[in-house]
Amino acid sequence: MVRIETTVEINRPVEEVFAYASDPSKLPEWNSIVQEATASEIPLRVGTKVTAKARFLGRHMEVHSEVTEYIPNQKFVQKGDKPFPTTITLQCESAGEGTRLTQVGEFEPGGFFKLGEPILARITQKQFQAQIETLKELLEAGVPAGIG
Repeated sequence: MVRIETTVEINRPVEEVFAYASDPSKLPEWNSIVQEATASEIPLRVGTKVTAKARFLGRHMEVHSEVTEYIPNQKFVQKGDKPFPTTITLQCESAGEGTRLTQVGEFEPGGFFKLGEPILARITQKQFQAQIETLKELLEAGVPAGIG
């Protein structure tokens, strides 16, 4: 199993950070892997299905996931199936004047991906760090609609 954890402090209220980071339609704005994402229902809840069109390691794919835990303004967990079993957790907590956001990815690579697990871990760590830094920059700049 590969486990990647990244944390960033964002100078915005927890409610804003959580609302933006857990909104599947906003994923393409801060996650360079995701080209489009839609939820089966809004507001999100446990059992909501999320479909994303993504590009991972040069491959285009449609990824299906399900929200398995949802605690407003605290924690959002979704489990997916492609390119291998994946669990992504976003957790928010107050930190001084802003929010500490932690993103955890847990992956069970198999087949071809299992052979390259150490390389996959390094690539994914860099991608996660870039994603969370982009999210921070967007939120602190007030760029997303309705923020600021």
